[in-house]
Amino acid sequence: MKLSKLYCNDSRFKNITFNLKGLNVVYADVLTDLKDKKNSHDLGKTKLAELIDYLLIKQIDKNHFLLKLKDEKGNSIFVNHVFYLEIFLNDGSFLTIKRSIDTHSKASFSINNQRTEGYTPPSVWQFEDLGGDAAKKKLAEYIRFDFFKNKLYDYRKAINYCIRMQPDYEDVYRLSKFKGGKDIDWKPFMFDLLGFDGEVLRKKYENDAEQEKIDIQIKHLKKDFSVNETDRDEIIAQISLQKNKTDEAGQKIDQLNFYEQDQSLIEKGIDEIENKISRLNTLSYNLSFDINKLQNSIKNNFAFDLAKVEKVFLESKIYFSDSLKKDYQELITFNEELTKDRNRLLKKTLKDKSDELNLINNELKEYNDKKENLLSFLKDTDTFRRLKEYQKELARLESELIQLQERLRIIDVIIEKDELKEMLKNEIEGTVKQLKNFSNNTEKNVKYKQIRDLFSKYFLEIMNEDTYISWSINSNNNVDFKQPTIKTKDHLSKDTAKDEGRTYKKILCVVFDLAILVAYNFESYYRFVYHDDVLSQQDNGIKIRLLELIDNIAKVNDIQYILSVIKSDLPVNESDEFIYFNKSEIVLELNDKNESGTLFGFEF
Repeated sequence: MKLSKLYCNDSRFKNITFNLKGLNVVYADVLTDLKDKKNSHDLGKTKLAELIDYLLIKQIDKNHFLLKLKDEKGNSIFVNHVFYLEIFLNDGSFLTIKRSIDTHSKASFSINNQRTEGYTPPSVWQFEDLGGDAAKKKLAEYIRFDFFKNKLYDYRKAINYCIRMQPDYEDVYRLSKFKGGKDIDWKPFMFDLLGFDGEVLRKKYENDAEQEKIDIQIKHLKKDFSVNETDRDEIIAQISLQKNKTDEAGQKIDQLNFYEQDQSLIEKGIDEIENKISRLNTLSYNLSFDINKLQNSIKNNFAFDLAKVEKVFLESKIYFSDSLKKDYQELITFNEELTKDRNRLLKKTLKDKSDELNLINNELKEYNDKKENLLSFLKDTDTFRRLKEYQKELARLESELIQLQERLRIIDVIIEKDELKEMLKNEIEGTVKQLKNFSNNTEKNVKYKQIRDLFSKYFLEIMNEDTYISWSINSNNNVDFKQPTIKTKDHLSKDTAKDEGRTYKKILCVVFDLAILVAYNFESYYRFVYHDDVLSQQDNGIKIRLLELIDNIAKVNDIQYILSVIKSDLPVNESDEFIYFNKSEIVLELNDKNESGTLFGFEF
């Protein structure tokens, strides 16, 4: 895969058409006096590398320059920008990738059989506005790199070895994005890249991490619950003993007889009172019945109307004599006296029975109160006191039993984790065996030998000194990639300190990237590399030899080499004159004369 074109909907942007083969120079010229220049690096050559990375479906956040830089309204200054990157695929077709800044999480794709003319976006898009993961997956399908087939990572893992910016020259293997991260984030990939089986190393790291996690879990469990695997049988014995104690406490509660122990109290107390209450209730009922009858009897007084009797006699035409009338009158008088005497007797009886009823009702209340007091007293007897004690003891025993059972459960969890550790240990031993086998047979790895030979060859051509790449198994049985050590001339056993210098580190990174691209040249892989400011701070001879090597490698191996350089970093000839690049090799010219000379056509 190579870069074909990069352009934008903003006319101020400096559109780029890349050379598909050979050198591609991003050339920056400092025209103003140094005292008037803010920073020659503000022209956009580094931002170009970041933009290319973005268009290759890098997911960005608010700290990325495309989003970070705001206008007075708080919007990104690039909010209206739409960028297009045309790439040349290894199958010979051209793919255009479109990403807008206002919808930076999405991307669109258009495939063509030939390179587009000018900087007009395609009219047909096969896939539009795909989300981040979907867009990345789709691009991976288009480029179809052999290297990433059946691997857990995709093309993005290698992209920073094809786009090296200033922070990435500190370490040949470990890029700046991986600093502060875990070895598993990059070492398995690098192991793969060098021709070994990165999956073995990844599995080793995963198992190491899982084992460490389990060790921490076991440590916390042992500390928090004060247990150890060796305590299991003792805990079992304690649980058995505690269960027996708990059962006994339960049986004590079940055996408590509230009635037998307090029989005399119940018979002489509550039963006696209840019998009295029953008798009194009967008396009360009978008295109430008698009182009601007496009250009705008093109401029913004797009544005899003599006038009605006379009328009956007249209507019957029977003579009603004075003597007969007198007899009737005497009868009436007699009955009236009799009724008066009877009523006096009834009223006296009524009063007596009412007084008796009141006494009985008062007595009923008194006995009911005694009954309630006696029941309350019963609850405070020794039986209930002991019940409360037994219940409290049972609760304590059950709580202790639960604690013992929980400790047993924790011990079983620890045992399970120990068993898992043992399984992991076996797996780790298997991966370690494989890694050691790789380490003991590096000379048999054709890809690794090729990369190493190319690396040493290229460095020798540039620096006229010896170095090489190597790796080893460390004390944790993991892989360490040793930083290339520069050897003294004709004496490989002696090291120099040159490899510690920034300029030497940069050259080591450059030749490593080139060695990788050449080694994978006959496979479907990247065919381009972007090295930002690769010539800065280098010795003039190094610059000349580096550019000669790059030119030769690019032409022979069909590799697209992109570098950014400012005028002051150009090599010079014997007359101390700048050696300029060919116009055909310069794909982008930047300058600091005014803002139109920058990549984006405006200052920020």
